[in-house]
Amino acid sequence: MNKLVKQDKPMTQEQVDLIRNTVAKGATVDELKLFLYTANKVGLDPLTKQIHFVKRGGTGTIQVAIDGYRAIAERTHQLAGIDDAIYDDEKAIHPNKATVTVYRMVEGQRVPFTATARWAEYAPTGNMAFMWNKMPYLMLAKCAEALALRKAFPN
Repeated sequence: MNKLVKQDKPMTQEQVDLIRNTVAKGATVDELKLFLYTANKVGLDPLTKQIHFVKRGGTGTIQVAIDGYRAIAERTHQLAGIDDAIYDDEKAIHPNKATVTVYRMVEGQRVPFTATARWAEYAPTGNMAFMWNKMPYLMLAKCAEALALRKAFPN
């Protein structure tokens, strides 16, 4: 599995084992290979929680964390700011939508990329809703920011 990591600094077997036993717990061999390949390809560190392996309904998925999206954008040297989230209502138990604008330098111009995340489309239910129940505004804002970052920095 060491072949799946950055060529300039190969991951040790100890690090792979640590990821398998903690960050990617429950991953099959193929899921772990895919996870490590993806983390390497986008240059994100699973051990610092920039990228996550999540098992849902018996299927493994890979999720880039908000810090991972920020790191990818920052690496381009074109990230020119991120506005705080704007909510439809800050008095309710949870917002119905959050909107975030990310700025990117494009041909010398600071260009805004705005995205909106809606509660009904992103908020999980049941056991997966723990953090959403605890910090609903923050969680929806992270979704909106991730959408805006992906718009501004699609690669």
